[in-house]
Amino acid sequence: MISEKGKRKLEYQGNVYYWYIENDKDGVPKMRIISDDKKLQLTRGFDSEMVISSMYIKEVLKKHFTK
Repeated sequence: MISEKGKRKLEYQGNVYYWYIENDKDGVPKMRIISDDKKLQLTRGFDSEMVISSMYIKEVLKKHFTK
């Protein structure tokens, strides 16, 4: 189980995912997506001027699962 504090929750294809933004060790913001069972953990860089929304996260998940 994932701690929900500071994370946003969304459902995609019947599974629950949490996503949030954190800075890496160099201070560069990274987007993290984690499944509720922790089997999927994605970390991606992004343009900090870009608006990150649930729709964008779903697109990232869609691309990940179509590989």
